[in-house]
Amino acid sequence: MKPIKGQQKKGKITRKTSLNNRGLSRKLWDQAPFACLLLNTKGIITSVNQTEARLLGYKKEELVGQPIFNFILPEQQAEAKKKFQQKLAGKPVPRINDRILVRKDGSKIQLAVNDLIVRDDRGKPTGVYGTMFDITDYKKIEADLRTSEERYKDLVEKAGIAILIDDQRGNFIYANKRYAEIFGYPAEEIKNLSIFSVVHPDDRKKVRSYHQGRLVGKKVPARYEFKGIKKDGSIIYCEVDSAPLKEGKVAVGTRSYLWDITTRKRTEAATLESEGLYRSIVEHSHDGILLIDENYKIIYSNNELNHNLDYSSDEILGHDFRDFLDEESRPLVADHYLRRQRGEKVPPRYEFNIVRKDGTKRRVEISSDVIKDAAGKKRTVAQLLDITDRKKAEELNREMMKNLRKALDGTINVIALTVEARDPFTSGHQRRVADLARAIATEMGLPRDSIEAIRSAAIIHDLGKIHVPADILNKPSSLTEIEFNFIKVHPEVAYNILKDIEFPWPVAEIIYEHHERWNGSGYPRGLSGQNILLEARILGVADVVEAMASHRPYRPPLGIEKALEELVANSGRLYDPEVVEACLMVFNQKHYAFKS
Repeated sequence: MKPIKGQQKKGKITRKTSLNNRGLSRKLWDQAPFACLLLNTKGIITSVNQTEARLLGYKKEELVGQPIFNFILPEQQAEAKKKFQQKLAGKPVPRINDRILVRKDGSKIQLAVNDLIVRDDRGKPTGVYGTMFDITDYKKIEADLRTSEERYKDLVEKAGIAILIDDQRGNFIYANKRYAEIFGYPAEEIKNLSIFSVVHPDDRKKVRSYHQGRLVGKKVPARYEFKGIKKDGSIIYCEVDSAPLKEGKVAVGTRSYLWDITTRKRTEAATLESEGLYRSIVEHSHDGILLIDENYKIIYSNNELNHNLDYSSDEILGHDFRDFLDEESRPLVADHYLRRQRGEKVPPRYEFNIVRKDGTKRRVEISSDVIKDAAGKKRTVAQLLDITDRKKAEELNREMMKNLRKALDGTINVIALTVEARDPFTSGHQRRVADLARAIATEMGLPRDSIEAIRSAAIIHDLGKIHVPADILNKPSSLTEIEFNFIKVHPEVAYNILKDIEFPWPVAEIIYEHHERWNGSGYPRGLSGQNILLEARILGVADVVEAMASHRPYRPPLGIEKALEELVANSGRLYDPEVVEACLMVFNQKHYAFKS
């Protein structure tokens, strides 16, 4: 029996539509916000998406055919190969959730890794499917948060990562805004819960065992996954990194960082099971994703983008993308869009403002590329990440650091004035030494932090002289050996006063070493050469020059010329030759002069 013509035509249309959707889904997958790759049983990369290539700084074709081990830190490659083979053989191996890879330019990137063995119908391993997320920024935030709870309280509250502190029973002591959002609770309500309230019954026993074991010092996984349950009863997948919080030696609770990995889990399942689920992966992405035609018209937007703009899908589709931007951003986005359409090279990521339905603005970061659909038409696929809270947190951090620096400078100045009040004959000595030391360091091309460290140490480098009796400091004649030995203790006195103060730089150690000399004849520890901090070597030279050029109770000023002659005569013996050369350049070529 021949098929009816209408049925033949309908079948062709259905197959064509399926092919178009499949091709489009593949392109959406290639631009997914997470990195994906396939390895064969020898660890050779057989397939990789665009995000993976971009993270490592290569083209896709440069990665395919390469062993994945080539991109792992050299000192970790042997262990990685061993564990890879053990995993394929079905042997239990410790799970690695994050790994540091080396990019094409030599820089390092830290990634959250999730591997899954692919098997054939007989259960034989045929390869490994892996996904990776860039967690470099998260790791930096994690390190910053350890420095001061109060200083970064606002940053923690606005961080994109969920943060929790609980007590010995698992009751919440603190949960940030992101933690509440993940589980769908208001911030006030979640405070009354415990960690077991948000864990699915299937995983409560495991979570409780790990929590209790961690508190008593047992070796339990610090990082693991579990099924969570939201307030509305829906299930999510979470990854948590926990550590005990101690008062003295007693664990009083735990600190946890938590990620909602539901999207990642769904993505992994969708990629392995069926290309037909790629659209679902995109829909549940935490990045806004959209497709734009050659006339700026939006032809697809995912739920996250709809949420970010506060419009329904029907209110977005068919509209010009520029309608959702502020006036300042429209020319920028249009320029990048047209240049990309023409095949010109444009920045892969840049920022601009979107305008929500209520008129409020949000700062977003976009990553986009031009693709062709099954019909050969150009389409722009873009990911939009809302970075508004991150920008506010960065600005707050800069302001806090500015205020801290201002307070620190005030403290240093007070210490300097205290020293000068005891020794009026050397009034201004520390500041003049600080100015010269900074000039020498600048001439040597030292980084800004080192220059600031030298300046701060120099301003208070004679703090230890508060230990020296005033009659010795102001003695109008030469010191006896006993008196001089008393003076020689002042660097160590200053070090003991300052060593427990948390300066951003090694101020105490610089002051401790500023009377050490290149040949080891200095004091108090007899250090020599490169064993003396460079900052201390610079401070030592500046101190000698200023002291010789200035008046002292026991002699008139010797002058700059005599001071520079001293440096030249003892360069490479008492003083670092490079520091001496820079000091001579400052005076002879830059015409440096002490301020009164």
